[in-house]
Amino acid sequence: MEIKTKEQLTTEVVQLHAKIALLEHFVRRYEKERTVYMESEARYRTVFENTGAGTFVKEADMTLSMVNQGFERLTGYAKAEIENRMKWTDFIHPDDRQRMVQYHSDRRHNKPAPTELELRIVDRQGAVRDVHLKLDLIPGTQSAIGSFVDMTQLKQARLENLEGKALFQAIVEGFEGFLYVCDPDYRLAYLNPQCRRRVGHNAIGEICYQAIHRRETPCLFCVMDQVQKGQTVRFEMLNPKDQRWYQSINSPIHHVSGKSSLLAMVSDINDRKHAEAALQAAGLQAQSENIFLLNRDTGRQRFGNIVGKSPAMQKVYEQILSAAATDATVIIYGEPGTGKELVANAIHDLSERRTHRFVPVHCGAIPENLIESEFFGYKKGAFSGADTDREGYVDFANGGTMFLDEVGEITLHMQIKLLRVIEGIGFTPVGSNQVRQSNIRIIAATNRDLGERISKGLFREDFYYRIHILPIKLPALRERKEDLPLLIDHFMKLYGAKKALPPLTTKMLERLQQHDWPGNVRELQNVIIRFCSLQVLELGAVSPAAPKRAEIPVVPYPLEGDGNLKSMVAAYEKQVILQCLEKHLWHRGKAARQMGLDRKTLFAKMKRYEIG
Repeated sequence: MEIKTKEQLTTEVVQLHAKIALLEHFVRRYEKERTVYMESEARYRTVFENTGAGTFVKEADMTLSMVNQGFERLTGYAKAEIENRMKWTDFIHPDDRQRMVQYHSDRRHNKPAPTELELRIVDRQGAVRDVHLKLDLIPGTQSAIGSFVDMTQLKQARLENLEGKALFQAIVEGFEGFLYVCDPDYRLAYLNPQCRRRVGHNAIGEICYQAIHRRETPCLFCVMDQVQKGQTVRFEMLNPKDQRWYQSINSPIHHVSGKSSLLAMVSDINDRKHAEAALQAAGLQAQSENIFLLNRDTGRQRFGNIVGKSPAMQKVYEQILSAAATDATVIIYGEPGTGKELVANAIHDLSERRTHRFVPVHCGAIPENLIESEFFGYKKGAFSGADTDREGYVDFANGGTMFLDEVGEITLHMQIKLLRVIEGIGFTPVGSNQVRQSNIRIIAATNRDLGERISKGLFREDFYYRIHILPIKLPALRERKEDLPLLIDHFMKLYGAKKALPPLTTKMLERLQQHDWPGNVRELQNVIIRFCSLQVLELGAVSPAAPKRAEIPVVPYPLEGDGNLKSMVAAYEKQVILQCLEKHLWHRGKAARQMGLDRKTLFAKMKRYEIG
């Protein structure tokens, strides 16, 4: 036995310690790596178990070596029944199985195969589920990891959505009218075939009022603001371009995003409106014959309070009857004093609205700063002096007829607001933010040339077309002088029946017949009123045969009355107003300016003294 020296032993001990230290280093490194591996495996298992999808690991022979809880829930089998016992093809629907086996083979032989696809699986109860599969090889192994996402409800929703789209398509494309959808910014999102043909192209993405209505600004009848509040708005309108009636139904479409779009369905109801008008006219004609027929030999001598049997007036009577048979807007043209309000009243009295109010509005007599509150009313506190809520003309005429005398005097701003009322869109009282509705019929009247006012920018063309639906032209009195005897007799009975008056002589009647009547029937009425009061026949304007204008007669004294100063002043004021009106051919605006009055004050005085 070799005896080692001390130095040799020392060297061996040092080497032994070095080996022990190296061994301890490897042990520590192993423990650290083992800890990291275990932590990594724990994290992996946590992710594997909590993916939410049915996740599995598939070996080369298709055996499932690992499945998570999601896979258990999806298939109805427990882990212990699946892991290392069942193949993944056991869960695939028979009709999809061969396809999945082929993909498995292609993937093993590095052939192209999809990593994401849709298939069907069968659970423990035999229920078929539509799933989305994502499957790929684990690098460096022959194993594959995959996950199933249940698509059954989503696919069902897709099918229902497709069926809903097909149903919607069938409805909207079978709809005979125009149908379109636009967003809150007025951009078109859909047009049905009929609407596309009307526009001339598929205008999706374009501004609706530009593409459909050829306007630069939103339509006056647009109800986007009401639809955005969740309201469904229906109204009927007469298109000024083709003169046909349409019904528009506007409903909100509520999107998942919270926004709303407008669905407009526009139907042509022109035939229906004319049929309704014809039926109503037939009933009204039978009902109204006793109003305007005095006898069958002389023809119609009067129509309600309108007097005249001339051919021109017979035509007017027929127009009144036709207008009363419909609910359309009427405009009456005629010189001052031709009886426009009487005609409007007759139309109302014969119409189905006769049980409701007839509200005359003298548009030229309303100050511009009050016109909106007069028409639409106001809420308490809307302005200084508004102590209570007050209804306007539109509310007051609800169910009946509103007569707009001197409609040509209405401002452009008010024309827009009245157009919305006529279109059935509604109005807003001053000081309120609530849109109100009123079922009214508009009858307008004017002695102005509205076409000329349109060309000067004083009258809106769209408002003109909306009121110019049933026009009636009243003849001037000089154009129907054959009616003078009837009119004179009517006014004599009306104002002189209780007085012992001298008869009108032949010379007086000749003067009346030769007079040109620039103030029309109203001038004749006032001449007879003055004759019945003063027994003096005075004509306020020169007849065509006279060489020069007669002087305005001086107010006689003593005046009618009992000598009381107040009654004498009133009689004098009445005479001054009459003379001033006659001087200006019954143009009330000019007469008011000469006397230093506003039109409203003049109208009030004329009403008080029963002038015109």
